[in-house]
Amino acid sequence: MNYSQQLSEIRNHLHCDIVQEATVRNSVLGNESDGVLLLKVPIRIREFVIGSVCCETGFLLSTDNEKIISYQKLTIEELSVIHNYLVGAKQYTFTLNKELV
Repeated sequence: MNYSQQLSEIRNHLHCDIVQEATVRNSVLGNESDGVLLLKVPIRIREFVIGSVCCETGFLLSTDNEKIISYQKLTIEELSVIHNYLVGAKQYTFTLNKELV
């Protein structure tokens, strides 16, 4: 396996863990998935300010919940920061969508 393939596998693993944290883990633990994981402190990466993760889709959302931030636009280093914050440190709270309105 070459270097780019190894990086791709690491990237896919980080992405998968983040999406699973949002979509599966909270659904199993809380029996609810219609909401978002609100980050305790938004993460600023370049021009992106990530404020939450959608629990239905696993998408990264901007702080105003209007812009979807593509995982593909993030470097592996940036993705690992988000992964450590969400999956490792669990620095979020689950909020139902109806509570956001």
